[in-house]
Amino acid sequence: MNCVIMACSSLAAYVSAAQKKTGTDYPVIYLDKALHADPPAMRQSILAELAALPEKYDTVLVAMGFCGGSWREIESDRRIVRPRVDDCVSLLLHTAYTAGYNLKQPGHLYMKDPDPHDFDMEKAFCGYTKDMTSETRAQVKAAWQANYDVVAVVDTGLNRCDRPEYQAWAAKNAAWISGHVEQLQGSNILIEKLVAGKWDEDLFIVE
Repeated sequence: MNCVIMACSSLAAYVSAAQKKTGTDYPVIYLDKALHADPPAMRQSILAELAALPEKYDTVLVAMGFCGGSWREIESDRRIVRPRVDDCVSLLLHTAYTAGYNLKQPGHLYMKDPDPHDFDMEKAFCGYTKDMTSETRAQVKAAWQANYDVVAVVDTGLNRCDRPEYQAWAAKNAAWISGHVEQLQGSNILIEKLVAGKWDEDLFIVE
């Protein structure tokens, strides 16, 4: 088996940690995490990377979720192994005791990255509303605050989310949506299983 990993760039630290733990050293192709906002563009990036793969690789290990349908009906002459999850958040919410396609909860926003500042509600809001009138901006913010009331910090074991600065940043973002912070247990178990070749049928799709 000659493997290559195709991963969302938001999971770079997790892929690296999984390979270190399992003793693997597969090459990794990272897909730009910014493409999550545009599933058709993410799909085109996936197709382009698959088409460009050297012939020596017979197995593609996908370290990301379904991501808005980006992987729907992707065909390749190589074996593709991907987790049975809707996105990267659900991927990291898996533990030895919890599993499912979508483990997220309504009204929750999730902090999972090693750098807490990768999660920034105010920055996201400003980018989304930069061309809107002040009245429309106010309406959008009110809608966000109505739809979300929890900033959930996912303890993956790698992001060191118990750091005071991490928790303070979570609290700041929760205040921005007039919500509160919750602590959730997660893990890197799915990526570890992926690179180790432990593809449980209930956790992975092998095509």
